[in-house]
Amino acid sequence: MIRKVYAIIAAFLVCSLLMSCFMITYAAAEPNEENISVDMREADIRDVLSAIAVNMGKNIIYTSEPMSVNFSIQDVKPETALEYLLNSTGLDYIEDGGTLIVGSRDTLNKEFYNKLSLTKFSLKYIDSDVISSQIDALGIPVRKVTLSSNKRVIFIQGLPQDLSKVNELVSMLDRAENVSEDISAGSDLLAPVRLSYITAGQLNDILQQMGMDPGIVIESNPMTLWIYAGNKVLNEVKGIQQKVDIPENAFGENITFTAVKLNYLTVDEIIPILDELVPDIQKVTFERSLQTIWLNGSDDSIKLAKSIISKFDIKDHINDNIFFVYKTVNITAQELKSRFDKLGLYNVEINYLNYPEFSRSVIVHCPSDFKLYVLNHINKLDVMSEKIKVPVDYSDIAGGMYRLAERRRLLSELTGIPETSFTITNNVSRDNDYLYIMYLEETSENIKKVKDYVKYIDDPLLDGISN
Repeated sequence: MIRKVYAIIAAFLVCSLLMSCFMITYAAAEPNEENISVDMREADIRDVLSAIAVNMGKNIIYTSEPMSVNFSIQDVKPETALEYLLNSTGLDYIEDGGTLIVGSRDTLNKEFYNKLSLTKFSLKYIDSDVISSQIDALGIPVRKVTLSSNKRVIFIQGLPQDLSKVNELVSMLDRAENVSEDISAGSDLLAPVRLSYITAGQLNDILQQMGMDPGIVIESNPMTLWIYAGNKVLNEVKGIQQKVDIPENAFGENITFTAVKLNYLTVDEIIPILDELVPDIQKVTFERSLQTIWLNGSDDSIKLAKSIISKFDIKDHINDNIFFVYKTVNITAQELKSRFDKLGLYNVEINYLNYPEFSRSVIVHCPSDFKLYVLNHINKLDVMSEKIKVPVDYSDIAGGMYRLAERRRLLSELTGIPETSFTITNNVSRDNDYLYIMYLEETSENIKKVKDYVKYIDDPLLDGISN
């Protein structure tokens, strides 16, 4: 039973504009065509519909309960605005002459289905029986009529959103490459990709970001994306699914991948480096795009990954050389590079990233037949020197011993060096002032590390590489 019917005409639009305080503007797109921009906040959906309908030259019958909506869309055709509004509110419509009947799918199917006309779809390459069987496989709720005398035509009766799905299906399957295939009405042309954490619509958006053909999303089954593709492309889609259909993305609205194009290296050369240095970023590659990698992660992770790529994707590296990541055992990345550079080995390069004073990963670039030779040198250099005693911090106030004890505790936490390795002296000033010294008995590498940490403690916002 229809609870409320509102016939909305242009005069009502004027009253609604005055009472609801919303803004609607017009911008000519082409001669004889107008686009609209609508921005409404906490507005009655009937007011929004009236604003759109008057620009379509239509009347509206609204069959559902009133609701408040926030709706904003810029410079689009009225038909696009209507579709966007109805999709966002879970409604649909039937067009009957100059009237749009808007409501829930259940109401429209029960009360107004007889108002729907048959839509003709003409086929070029496949039979109507094939399209009919695929509609059934997808569960699109439409009525179908096929003709035994003409297998290149199928008539469909359904709501506009469902007709749009049928149109997507026809565009996807009615292709020349299917002419020579032995395709029967029972053939499975579409493969389901079933998702657990993200929706089919989200995966579809990701595929389009990567330049791949989208699949079909059925609203009644939002966790399954239907793909028309060969095994190779289907495997690529499933590979992307494995990377993005994860619990971390379960509550995200937009999952965006950033495309990074390489100029000299291939993705196979850069991925091992990113795996080691930016493990919290998701990476997607394709065989057909050997110099493009798609990245998903936090803004900081994406920025770091781009920085790493820019350092290594240079012309000098376009040869038979290889990259590999080495994690030091005993010394820092900065110390290893300092020692290695003194060897002066030709055509071998070691690089590090931010904070090499503390990190332990270096990236080695060398000819492939040099790798064992280089590793042998690195292993000989990655050793601790003998322990020595060196002052690392001081205080020149009366309570200096207490202050140094607190700094010793922090330094021990940061470096892992036990507090027992640090010694705080009594007042050793030459005059009547105060001077307390804290010295460390450790290897030169650890002493250098502690001194670097002291700099950062005194200036926590310090950034860059110390010399």
